[in-house]
Amino acid sequence: MGKNNKRQDNKTANERESSPRRYRGIIITFFLDIAFAVFAYWLARTVLFYSENVTMPDLYNRYELAVAAVVILIMVSMLVFFDCYNAVWRYAGRVEFFKFLLAYITSFIVLMLLKLVLNFAFRIDVWSTLIILYLLFSALLSGAARFFHAILHYANHLRNSLNGKSAAEMKRTIVIGAGYTGSLLINRFINNPHEGYYPVAVIDDDPDKCGLKIYGVRVEGGMEHLKEICDKFKADVIVIAIMSLTKSQLKQIYDKCKGLGLPIKIMPPMTNASDLSEKTLSLRDIKIEELLGRDEFKVNTELMDAAVKDKVVCVTGGAGSIGSELCRQALNFGCKHLVIFDVHENSMFELNEEFKRKYDTSRYTLVIGTVRERDKLDAALREYKPEILFHAAAYKHVPMMEISPTECIKNNVFGTKNVIEAAEAAGVKKFVLISTDKAVNPANVMGASKRIAEMLIQTRGRASSMQMAAVRFGNVLGSNGSVIPTFLKQIKEGGPITLTHRYIKRYFMTIPEAVRLVMQAGALASSGEVFVLDMGEPVYIYDLACDLIRINGLVPEQDIPIVVTGLREGEKLFEELRYDKEQVDATLHEGIFVTRLENIDINKFNADLAELREAAFGEEADRTVSDIFAIVPNEYRKIAEVERKESILAAMAQNKEGGDGSVSLIERI
Repeated sequence: MGKNNKRQDNKTANERESSPRRYRGIIITFFLDIAFAVFAYWLARTVLFYSENVTMPDLYNRYELAVAAVVILIMVSMLVFFDCYNAVWRYAGRVEFFKFLLAYITSFIVLMLLKLVLNFAFRIDVWSTLIILYLLFSALLSGAARFFHAILHYANHLRNSLNGKSAAEMKRTIVIGAGYTGSLLINRFINNPHEGYYPVAVIDDDPDKCGLKIYGVRVEGGMEHLKEICDKFKADVIVIAIMSLTKSQLKQIYDKCKGLGLPIKIMPPMTNASDLSEKTLSLRDIKIEELLGRDEFKVNTELMDAAVKDKVVCVTGGAGSIGSELCRQALNFGCKHLVIFDVHENSMFELNEEFKRKYDTSRYTLVIGTVRERDKLDAALREYKPEILFHAAAYKHVPMMEISPTECIKNNVFGTKNVIEAAEAAGVKKFVLISTDKAVNPANVMGASKRIAEMLIQTRGRASSMQMAAVRFGNVLGSNGSVIPTFLKQIKEGGPITLTHRYIKRYFMTIPEAVRLVMQAGALASSGEVFVLDMGEPVYIYDLACDLIRINGLVPEQDIPIVVTGLREGEKLFEELRYDKEQVDATLHEGIFVTRLENIDINKFNADLAELREAAFGEEADRTVSDIFAIVPNEYRKIAEVERKESILAAMAQNKEGGDGSVSLIERI
């Protein structure tokens, strides 16, 4: 309340301070108009009557001061009537111009009526030529004062157009979008040549706008003519100036622009008109998540409320990429209390530093611990009594888990088993496992471990009073150690970008969208289901690398080379979101589907788990891998190994590596 009162006091003080300035400006403009009107009348009279061949009528000369006063009063009254004193003329546009024009047109009509009255009633003949000259001179003077900034801006544009050296130093800019935003941006460029953008052409798909000019810059045509327009005007940069673009629309525009080899900029979001009046306009690069080619799914408020609102929520692995976003969303969507459980001290410290700036610290609790410790889990869950638990604690890096299969199983499988059992004992109502597309037909230890974790959910969920589900999705953009940060780091270092295969492709989704869908799926959890998120179409990693290079203002394979190194152990060319035999059904949310799973022999599965536990905790790596793929079919692991060797040999031939490089690739086989 104190802060709100302080802000209100500041606002009131600002209003008191700004009011005198505002009225001072109105008064100054008002008296300037009177001065201009007096001068315009004198000038019109001088031009008309000081000629050698024109004599002023005696009767007119007798009443001239009275007539002049009435004429000036009428003109100023019309400016007041048409609200020409409350506009911010620095940012005046068409509306203000038409009001100003109407004031003078109306003044002309009233003065002509006055001329008739004076002529018939008093035999005073006010010449029409005098009225026209007077209004013309007055309009020119008052208009010049009001539209001074617009005139100055146009003069700057004209000067830049004529000054070859100045224009040559600026970036010749193609603006996409001839609407309100585009016109604001062009005006901004013209008025601020120091920013280095020189608009040379506008592109818009509306045929009615083709051929029109915006501040002197012509609308040359639609997107189908983009290349020829860029070539014609020797463009240096393309700026997208359309505020209401969806992701799919932006992707379509980007796809047409990317082959031109020009930097592509986009207007930042504008919250108010002053955003375009700042000293420096920060055009931004397109973000890679904006190029997924599909629009994000909307939040189903009922499902989100059912999942977390007014509930105690626990997130294991809460300091990781997915876990931390689960924590943010839980707090944002009104959870009663949040329990963040993670073993990584540094990540927990950084998360706490972030959260204590945004949220009341009484709303969340940090618990340092590992899911391998059943006692720690039991104590934490008994103390805080969460109603819903999101289990995101897991090892995720495929190459690391290939060299550490026993650690992978201890954490991803038996850690999950610990959390399930501790949650059941503590009376948790809902349990949601974060799974991955790598769990489908797994070719690596990490993916297989997540599939076994899914099987735990399936088998336990049918018999438990706790409602359980797993949510399966693909790669998320920007997670720790993922391909995007790696590529960006390589671009920053000047390249090359290293790619395991030219035709490898993956599903992608932004972390916030994936987490929102996971939370809504949590509301649908019932008896061990596996939910699948709609990830859209898979993306070729090579195309992703090229897009990242382009949006950083560089040219793929020219500024930044892309080197193919061959598939890593356990890596597949493509991932899947469901098994071929699995059928999927729609749910209450258009972006979430539930799979119809095959039955699992619980007795055999439990016996296999016991064997796997003995191998993993006995640190028998080979036996652990063998037991993993006895539980999960291993044909895709065999296929992936063949593909890996072939891809490495192909990479060696393509890259023509010799010496140490060739030896290292051969050793990888």
